[in-house]
Amino acid sequence: MKFFKCPCCNKLHFTRVNGLTFENSYKTLQEFTIKKRLKCGKCHNNLAIFIHNKTSETKVIWEEYYKVYDDAFEKQRDFQNQKDQIIEIEDEQEKQRQLEIVLKKIRQLQNEVSTNQSKLRIKARVISPEASAGMSERLSYK
Repeated sequence: MKFFKCPCCNKLHFTRVNGLTFENSYKTLQEFTIKKRLKCGKCHNNLAIFIHNKTSETKVIWEEYYKVYDDAFEKQRDFQNQKDQIIEIEDEQEKQRQLEIVLKKIRQLQNEVSTNQSKLRIKARVISPEASAGMSERLSYK
């Protein structure tokens, strides 16, 4: 039996984590195993309990909120690879022009992620306004 708090509304959950594991589709959390999926009774968001494969560290995430970050992670890595290739270009003007284009795409992607996550936080605050204090800290990726 484990106690944990919902990262969205801070509701205390008491659940049993058994031997079942679920498919981990998150690219940024590949070193973790999904042990339990459930729906918060207060804010009705889907939660996932992750256990680190080596250190047995437990992590609880709000799936919809984290999926926004995880989906953008692969795109940002591709843009980063493009940027690395552009840096190797000899012509300075061409290099500068292409670099500005790629950096603009990276900024747009980061802004999009930030906006989408902000919309989810606002939605959560509307559902349970009393739990909004400290929400940003609970939703950090650490």
